[in-house]
Amino acid sequence: MASVVVKEGEPIEKALKRFQKVAAANKSEARKREYHLSKKEKRIYKQNQNKKFG
Repeated sequence: MASVVVKEGEPIEKALKRFQKVAAANKSEARKREYHLSKKEKRIYKQNQNKKFG
């Protein structure tokens, strides 16, 4: 979860911009890491792995 500490005397707009930068970075990182395989793709992947090691 993205979080930003608002400093004393800091305008809320400035803190919001910093938060949005942090949140955007976290979102792009999550997109990079997400990877989805359909059932067919999983089956084929497992079969290929078994051929290599079996």
